[in-house]
Amino acid sequence: MGASTGSSGILIVILVVAVGLLAALLGLTIFLLQRRGAKTPGHTTKRRLPAQWPINPRPLVNSGERRVWHWLQATFAQHHVMVKLPVTRFTMPRESDEGEEWFGLLSGVYCTFTVCDDRGQVVGCVDVMGPRGLSRGNRQLKQTLLSQCGIGYWVVSPESPPDPDQLRADFVGTPAPDSMPQQSEQARLEIVRLQLHEALDRKRGDRHHHALECIDQAEHDGEITSWPQADSFLGTLDSRRSGLEKV
Repeated sequence: MGASTGSSGILIVILVVAVGLLAALLGLTIFLLQRRGAKTPGHTTKRRLPAQWPINPRPLVNSGERRVWHWLQATFAQHHVMVKLPVTRFTMPRESDEGEEWFGLLSGVYCTFTVCDDRGQVVGCVDVMGPRGLSRGNRQLKQTLLSQCGIGYWVVSPESPPDPDQLRADFVGTPAPDSMPQQSEQARLEIVRLQLHEALDRKRGDRHHHALECIDQAEHDGEITSWPQADSFLGTLDSRRSGLEKV
C-alpha cells in the first residue's frame, strides 16, 4: 500500500513537471513567432504622421560658426559661402562602378563652410575649430581629399580668423578687400600657430597612401556620421527630374 502511494506521488510530480515544461516551451514558441512576425516588413507597424510635429527650428550654425560665416562673406564678397555641405555634393568618383563604396566611406564627411563661385564651382572649404578642437584624422582626411581635387582647405578659430589676403590667395588667387578690419597681435600669433599646423597637414596630405588610414581614424573618433543623401556623387549633376524644379 505504501509503495503504491509513493509511486503515485512520483508520477504526479513527473506529470506536473512535464506540463510545466510543455507550457514553457509553448510560451517560448509563441514569443519567437511574434518576434519574427514583428521583423517581417509586411507586419511592421508604421508610425502615423502627427498633426503637430514635436520639432522646433534651430540655426544652422552656432555663435562661433556664425562669426566665421559673416567674416567669410565679407572676405569672399563675390562668392557664395555654403553651410555644412557634404563633400560628396561637389566631388565624384573617377570610376562610376566604385561610387557606392566610396559614398559609404565619405557620406558623413562635410566642412563647416564651402566657398563656391557663381557657376557652383567650389574653390575652398573651411572648418571652424570647436571647443574640443578637430581630430587630426578628420583634418588629414579632408586635407588629403580636397588637395588632390585642387580645392583649398583651412581650419580656423572663431576668436582669431586667419589673414584674409592669404586665405583668398589660396582659394582664388586674389587679395582680400582693403575694407577688412585689422587684427590684434594676439590674433596674429594665433594665426601663426594655425598656419604651422596647416603647413604640416598639407605635407602629410601629399601622401596618397595615408588616405584610408585617415578615414579609419576619423571613424574611430566618431566624427564621421551618417548623411543619407545620395546626391550627385552617385550620378550626374542634372539627373533629377524636371518636375522637382517646379516645387
